[in-house]
Amino acid sequence: MFKVLVFPCGSEIGLEIHGALKYCKDVELYGVSSVSDHGEFVYARYRQIEAQVNSPDFIDRLNELIDEWQIDWILPAHDSVILRLAEESERLAAPAVVPELELARICRNKNATYAHLAGCDFVPEAVIGLATEYPIFAKPAVGQGSQGAERVDDVTRHRQLLDSGIEYVFSEYLPGEEFTVDCIADATGRLLKASPRQRARVKSGISVRTLPADLGEEVEVIAGRLAEVFRFKGAWFFQLRRARDGRLKLLEVAPRIAGSMGLSRNLGINYPLLSLYAHAGLAFSVIAQTHPIRMDRALKNCFKVDLAYERVYLDLDDTLILRGQVNALLMALIYQWQARNVEVVLITRHAGCPGETLARFRIAPELFARIIHIQDGSPKSAAIDRPERAIFIDDAYRERLDVSRTLGIPVFDLDAIEQLLDWRA
Repeated sequence: MFKVLVFPCGSEIGLEIHGALKYCKDVELYGVSSVSDHGEFVYARYRQIEAQVNSPDFIDRLNELIDEWQIDWILPAHDSVILRLAEESERLAAPAVVPELELARICRNKNATYAHLAGCDFVPEAVIGLATEYPIFAKPAVGQGSQGAERVDDVTRHRQLLDSGIEYVFSEYLPGEEFTVDCIADATGRLLKASPRQRARVKSGISVRTLPADLGEEVEVIAGRLAEVFRFKGAWFFQLRRARDGRLKLLEVAPRIAGSMGLSRNLGINYPLLSLYAHAGLAFSVIAQTHPIRMDRALKNCFKVDLAYERVYLDLDDTLILRGQVNALLMALIYQWQARNVEVVLITRHAGCPGETLARFRIAPELFARIIHIQDGSPKSAAIDRPERAIFIDDAYRERLDVSRTLGIPVFDLDAIEQLLDWRA
């Protein structure tokens, strides 16, 4: 069993790590952040610490949690955290999944990355001083994703960036498509698989729509050369963009999980898990799938509801069975309630036999503590004999109004039950 601490757990990287590891039987996840973030809503074991990554006491605060939770590994979920953990590796109370310090420093700065790869034909042509021809490409040397990247069209803007006090990478302009290549290596740094994907839609510097891309031998050569130079263990990735002549040129290399690795993960490679294996010195192989797939990401609602209840009264028609199909969200909730010893009572005016309908839809009647079948037109509130610490779910406003006014218990329509599902794991 690996006890794994993820920091910062609410970043896009931390959320992908959670998605990849929450069902792994050999992993117990612990989420930590230094600010209030979404990690609190998805990590069952969560703590917020009052120390930023560059704070003098950051390592001490992290070590306190490592000792308290008996952590085996730290998985960083931000580029700056990778560098800090690499710098402080001897002080950490548990090993971190990070590269050697010198490699971490090189990858954190794109100018240093390009200098380290000098002579490789896939490195963009650098612009030193003012350009003789525009447009050119500019991007902060220290950053992540495509944040701060821009096309520079004239000398005036170029001078502004040069005088901004921020270190930039200035290079030839690359007008073509952009790709990310997800890579996995074994414990010796041997590259096992490079999986290119297109960055089809980007928002705030993050790839939110991505799909596999067939880039042929050219990307295999680049991946092989990068693997040879850096010898990263576990998961890493690099980004490419097509130049005017159609060749692929390097944007950056990162020794970490990518937020959109969920696409390649769903094609058979669990990058966070295999990174743990690689750094632990365990042998493994990969089976990559090739079926067509695309991934799109958007904001998702998660809730923490301070509502204590021990019993659920649940309608059948147009609630548990909706448009001739089982309501999958309600079924997930029923199994969540079963695990937490919350009693579920089916209360229905069904025209036929409720048991026969449940059987037709393959719903086990044993999931319900009782099935109340109202056939005389009496109000449902009259059939709810144990309203204390109970809630009521029904699609019909008239039924909800009756129960709310008569019994004073919380009532829910289908559009509001998502708040009852606990996503934490």
